[in-house]
Amino acid sequence: MSIRSDRRIGLDWIVFLHTFIFLAFWLTNLSFQQAVNEFLSDTTGLRLNYLLIFIIFTALVGLWSAIRLGLKRNARKVGPVWLSRLVGGFTLLFFYGSFIVLFLKNPLQVVRLGQFVQYFRLFVDATLLLLTAWGLRNWLGRQKNLWTKWLGAGLLYLLWLVPVFWTPGAVLRGPLPETPLLIANRGASMLAPENTLASMQKAADLGVYGLETDITISRDGVLFLMHDSTLVRTTNVAEIFPLRANDSADSFTWNELAQLNAGQWFVEQDPFGTIASGLVSPEQAALYRREPVPALADMLAILQANNLHFIYDLRFTSADHPFADQTLDLCLAEIKASGAAARTWVLVGPEDFLTVRAALPQAILSAGIDYSRAPAPQELVATGYQLVNSEVGLTNGLIQAYQRSGLWVNLWTVDEPWQYSRLWRFGADSVTSNNIHVLAGMSRPVMALSYSVYLVMWGLAGILAAALARSW
Repeated sequence: MSIRSDRRIGLDWIVFLHTFIFLAFWLTNLSFQQAVNEFLSDTTGLRLNYLLIFIIFTALVGLWSAIRLGLKRNARKVGPVWLSRLVGGFTLLFFYGSFIVLFLKNPLQVVRLGQFVQYFRLFVDATLLLLTAWGLRNWLGRQKNLWTKWLGAGLLYLLWLVPVFWTPGAVLRGPLPETPLLIANRGASMLAPENTLASMQKAADLGVYGLETDITISRDGVLFLMHDSTLVRTTNVAEIFPLRANDSADSFTWNELAQLNAGQWFVEQDPFGTIASGLVSPEQAALYRREPVPALADMLAILQANNLHFIYDLRFTSADHPFADQTLDLCLAEIKASGAAARTWVLVGPEDFLTVRAALPQAILSAGIDYSRAPAPQELVATGYQLVNSEVGLTNGLIQAYQRSGLWVNLWTVDEPWQYSRLWRFGADSVTSNNIHVLAGMSRPVMALSYSVYLVMWGLAGILAAALARSW
């Protein structure tokens, strides 16, 4: 085979591997897909499923590269060399460019990638072991010095030995911890429009441990459920109040909010594909089209009726809002009146600690922490916190350190089965998720292996590597 053919095959391999990594990353990153689509839609002004377009393009390029690799010398049948270089170059540029931007804007994704690799490291380790065996065979097969060959064999054995002690995240070296409890993020937000009564009731029907929501206050002092600072994404405000579509959500009175539809967008956009896939029936979709913006009091009634726990984000208003100084007090009073105080996780800063404790003495005081600057367990306990609420970037060691100090650990947002499995494996108490209908059905972590089974599998990988390198 010519040098030119070798280079062509090398480029096809490089492109194929990059497309595989891109697809694996995004197809296992459900919780971030919607955020990326929303960002790109806001940036371009066009509301499209950008990630789906990227995934389809990448899959087609990967398939094309695989076909070219299969045809080898006859690869010209599916396109000339210049076209493969053009497509390959664009794919690599898109790959590295998109990931650089992503990691700069959201450093958590770097951590998440490391978590993914560590959990599925059995495949990574086996690939590295076999590639090393193949490379050493080709190189050491030409060596005459016996000591050099023994050195190569020792290197391969050392590479095999390290994972015996530093095991992948999917390997259980003891009993499996209890299943992390599920907190429904904005309700069952993949099966119903987020932050609506339908979403909260659907989550309760699925048997979750608790509900999570976002609370905003209206211009006339009514607390209601809304995540965004404006109403434009999840209501038909642009139709009802076209001149105020981009006004802040808290600038509307309750009578104005009551005129809005908070479910039609979900049916029309089908953001998670659950309507198209049949997980949401046509009858349910028809009901969602009439969902209103709900008051907090109505949501708390569902909470009480189903004996669920509750965590919320309170959206504080600007200083010129009529209820700017009363928002926290009104929220605490409403929770107290509902009878749900003992099951409420109040995310509170030290400055509001005494206020919350005086109003809701039974509430569970919760620290919302930054995983990259996580405080020491002793500091949180001394302050009076009972629960830690963090993104999934929190290390396994810190999760266990907090728990040893008596703190409950809740991680958000956990939508992927592998991420839920990882946190299950390391004993997280609970997770906040949009994908509760899938996670609730899991009886065991994904690909969980006992240490003994893992040793058998890793031993077979070692035998295969030795067989591959046996010409030494």
